[in-house]
Amino acid sequence: MEPDFRIAKDFDATGGCHCTCNNEMGNGFRVLMARFGCSFMEAKQMVIDHLGGRTTTNHLPPPTPIKAPNKEEIAQQDALIRKRLERTWNTTLSPSDARSEPMRNWFEARGLGSPEGLNNLRFHPALSYVDYDTGEYLGKFPAQVALLQHIDGTPVTLHRTYLSPDGRRKADVPMARKAESHTSDRDPCGAAVHLDRHTHRVLAVGEGLESSVAARRLVEDLGIPMWSTLDANGMRNLILPDWAEIVVVFGDRDRAMAGQASSFQLVEAARRSGRRATALLPPFAIPEGEKSIDWDDVVMTMGVEAARAIMQLQQWRSRLKQVLRESGRMRSPKEVRA
Repeated sequence: MEPDFRIAKDFDATGGCHCTCNNEMGNGFRVLMARFGCSFMEAKQMVIDHLGGRTTTNHLPPPTPIKAPNKEEIAQQDALIRKRLERTWNTTLSPSDARSEPMRNWFEARGLGSPEGLNNLRFHPALSYVDYDTGEYLGKFPAQVALLQHIDGTPVTLHRTYLSPDGRRKADVPMARKAESHTSDRDPCGAAVHLDRHTHRVLAVGEGLESSVAARRLVEDLGIPMWSTLDANGMRNLILPDWAEIVVVFGDRDRAMAGQASSFQLVEAARRSGRRATALLPPFAIPEGEKSIDWDDVVMTMGVEAARAIMQLQQWRSRLKQVLRESGRMRSPKEVRA
């Protein structure tokens, strides 16, 4: 059969083509490599020569030397960040406080029940908001504040969810969810919000805070602690604690595939370290017009008990219960809280 060679629809932008003899021609460089049997560097040189360009750097100005970090300036900046973080956290309220009603309303609106009993999650009645892009101060808003920690419990920074006055929706600001700055000695990579402080053979991990809390509702009867990584990048970089022998990842399902990919990356990392691991994704298609679906969407749609009955989750729960019984580590919620 003769090869079928066609110009790609995005040819003007990429130079790509399609051919039954070679599927790897998504851009102009690959077309040249296929046509002339050359390397990428050789194809690049062909383009440079054709355009009358050059590969030398003699015509460029000398590079600007990188300024060495000023230790004194860094120390001063760290002190300011540390002071701001401590001031914010020290002025938060327990979710059970009468003044924390907006946070309780936020949980109710998301189908999450009560926020009481969750570790590292508190409420601020009037937290300042500054637009990152413009530097403009937009006022004070009620906010849900989460503490991000490393596996040894070292605090790293804070994550804020700004709420409307009654808490039933997010605040009308450019970016309602914002991570605070961190000091130079506290890298947030690998950290998470430890929604439970107890340890267990099993660790459940979720992405966003609300999705993680929803997933926690689905496994809290098993006594399993839940951590939230806040986003897909945090998921793929999470450092797992030594005590977690089994890891279950409650991932997001999104059109860009970042949620799915980060969930499976964490599972693979856990398995490479000798752990058992699995990923559970929402069992529904992403709704029309939406970018993603997470476990909070599942719980809001079905309720906790119906969500626990989802076949995929039910099968996993059954297998896990068997493993925990065999190892003598099946604990009731009362034993966990005690």
